[in-house]
Amino acid sequence: MARRLRADDRTRLALLVAVSAQLFVGSPAIEATQSSSSYAELVSEYIQGGAASQKAVLDLAALPQPKVTAMIEADARFLPEPRQRAAVMLHTDTAYAQLLAGLTSNGLFQIMAARRVVAVMKAGGRGNARTQALERRWYAFAVSLLTSNADLDRADFMVRDALSLYPREARLYVARGVLQEMRIAAIPVDQRSGNQIARHDRELEKAATDYRRAIGFDPMLANAHIRLGWIHLALRDSRAAENFDQALVVAAEPIDRYLAHLMRGGLAERESRFDAALVDYEAARAICPTCQTPFIALARIETALGHTARAHEIATALAALAERTNDPWWDFHLGGFDSSSLIWLRTEATAP
Repeated sequence: MARRLRADDRTRLALLVAVSAQLFVGSPAIEATQSSSSYAELVSEYIQGGAASQKAVLDLAALPQPKVTAMIEADARFLPEPRQRAAVMLHTDTAYAQLLAGLTSNGLFQIMAARRVVAVMKAGGRGNARTQALERRWYAFAVSLLTSNADLDRADFMVRDALSLYPREARLYVARGVLQEMRIAAIPVDQRSGNQIARHDRELEKAATDYRRAIGFDPMLANAHIRLGWIHLALRDSRAAENFDQALVVAAEPIDRYLAHLMRGGLAERESRFDAALVDYEAARAICPTCQTPFIALARIETALGHTARAHEIATALAALAERTNDPWWDFHLGGFDSSSLIWLRTEATAP
């Protein structure tokens, strides 16, 4: 017999349904029900995409945790390798939806469930090049998901585990660097204490070292250049400009170009090169015309230039936006959530 839901349970369940619909664009919201599907059937539904994927996520989320664990232990090793890759992402998308809905403990359980499936693949001797590529990127994404949800100890465990398996994976060093940044951010610094400032800067340099390692393994990884530039910017290191310039040279993802332009604009603004800052902030707004950060930055620069009418015009345009995109600027600063990897992983896990 299903237990009676408390009011807050019903609210969170409704939110989970709404969130899961947003994860699979174009899918109508589906009522959450107690699933009687087998593990293989849930994975098959997820692979179909759209509303079927949403239903698989909701059905998996509705299962008791011991049931999910038993399914993995009993059935995961018998799935064909492509289905195992899909199973990893079924658990990951379920975790993401639950975390967004505020079901933190449930979401963390599903992340570790995905890791169990990865372990099953390895124990079974699976692992062609495609599977290994997914595993490496999944580990880095999982660390970013944990870090952005302030579960720093679990993120540390995950990245240590991953680096023991893939010691040359650039994205893992970026993920570890971001984790280090978040640990530093959690410790207040007395700006009157030279010792505390020096210690803070030394800790930041540890993150920078990881970003340099990432670039050494993959010079085309734009996010590593951006994060290294951000550290150099914080440390007032003149190499920041070079980092942002290089990020724009190698960036293939719009998010990376957006962030690089914002960072380079911020550097120009700090140096009172306001015309250069306007160019970069306008470029950022062109990439994401529904993100709020470029509007705020542009209005600030126009005000500094004495163009109050133009600043007011920009602020009015921001207020008039019918819809505002989830701004990657906040993901960058609040744990480095890697939305580009999530999209890549979903596509790779469900492709034939």
